[in-house]
Amino acid sequence: MSILFLLMAICSFTCLAAAILLTLNRKRIAVDTRINHYFHHIHQMHSADKDKGRRKPQRFTRLWNRGLQLVSKKTSKTKQKKLDQLIRDAGYSGKLTAVEFRLIQLLVSFGGGTAVFFLFAPMADNMEMTLLMAFGMFFLGFQYSTFYLSKRRTQRIARINRDMPDFFDTVNLLIEAGLGLDAAILTVCQKKKGPLSEEFLFVLEDMKRGKSRREAFYELRMRVPSDSLQSTLTTMIQADYLGVGMAKVIRNLTIRIREQRRESAREQAMKAPVKMLFPMVFFIFPSIFIVSLGPLIVKILTEGLM
Repeated sequence: MSILFLLMAICSFTCLAAAILLTLNRKRIAVDTRINHYFHHIHQMHSADKDKGRRKPQRFTRLWNRGLQLVSKKTSKTKQKKLDQLIRDAGYSGKLTAVEFRLIQLLVSFGGGTAVFFLFAPMADNMEMTLLMAFGMFFLGFQYSTFYLSKRRTQRIARINRDMPDFFDTVNLLIEAGLGLDAAILTVCQKKKGPLSEEFLFVLEDMKRGKSRREAFYELRMRVPSDSLQSTLTTMIQADYLGVGMAKVIRNLTIRIREQRRESAREQAMKAPVKMLFPMVFFIFPSIFIVSLGPLIVKILTEGLM
């Protein structure tokens, strides 16, 4: 009986992994499907084994699309907008939609809860406790996906703020060397990897599609929830509108960004004693009291005050 439960748990994890892999490779599968539709005579030259292997992704695609349709109907537009905003802030814009994230969230939570139930049910004497553990794993799996995106969002914003001074310093040096602003940004983005470079590459792509520099910068300002970057882009938009030289503007912006980072470091240093108070009270001070007063208390209890 326990082997049967173990096999069912393994099947649950296998289905979950297949769903995640399908999401990551959905574009390639969609391209293969279109090629099969319009150029079917080319694929007739392949062996029968390849044709059989291609049917499985198509079956998963149909099931996945049905799941997306069902989740889309059950998820409100307001919730989808919030999830889209969180996904965009986490850096997965264009890679994952709100409906796909919600479906993956449900699959992860359901797979985790099912696996816990089938693993512990054969060994548990109390079935209610097993169901409670399975429900707890379902809840944790559901909440972990949102927590992961929130954590990625915080890390991404912190890295953008950390990369800004060096990024704009290099852009300023290239502008002073004779390059234009767009060429300087492109050169820096090609040399420096990170979320800030990725966002400015999106800006350059928008400009290639016909948007003005101010529009592309404004969309970047609305897309990245970093106060420091937003204030910097606002200044650059105003400078571009007024026709002010970008070299001087970016140099002053870099100085201001570094000053803001120093102020932030001082603020974090001021908060350190408050954060250290609770660990000291609950962990360090009790151990000091035990070491210093413990022998005295033992002596008093054994020999008395006299």
